[in-house]
Amino acid sequence: MPARIVRELRVAAEMFRLRMKLVRLVCLFLPDHSMMSVRTALYRLLGVRMGEHVSIVGYLTLTGAGADPYRRLRIGDDSIISLGVLLNLDGPITIGSRVEIAQFTRVYTARHRLGSGEQRFTPEFQPTPVVIEDGAYIGTGAIILPGVTIGHGAVVSAGSVVTRDVPPDSLAAGVPAQVVKQLD
Repeated sequence: MPARIVRELRVAAEMFRLRMKLVRLVCLFLPDHSMMSVRTALYRLLGVRMGEHVSIVGYLTLTGAGADPYRRLRIGDDSIISLGVLLNLDGPITIGSRVEIAQFTRVYTARHRLGSGEQRFTPEFQPTPVVIEDGAYIGTGAIILPGVTIGHGAVVSAGSVVTRDVPPDSLAAGVPAQVVKQLD
């Protein structure tokens, strides 16, 4: 059997993730704005590291390379993650305490290598961590790209695409997101 097929079958076997599929199925049947402690317990069973009083509203989509990417996610105390949030765990994501992430937000941790046209479609990528510090708020539908740190108490407006760090206690908005206001 050609090496490429063997490699693709090995990756497919790693990506099947029966536990995640079962957790997602159960979460889809739970009412979105209740039973948050049940959802939190299920994601803990997957290996997600969470502090006290974390609320997961609705379902999460967790993606990432390897057999067990869930350990790359750390969520601090008293944080809330709303429904439809996608967290790409090719690299680590650290979410601080008292963070709110609104619905349909996307957080990505991997970049494909840039190069000539022949190199663009390789499966190789570079995992880069994302950090969302304590007290930050991420608005609905925001996209956070690899390597970004959202500072303590910062706010990212709905629909923004964050391509670089957001300083503490600031409001970032737009595509790409720019700091538009310092928060008092």
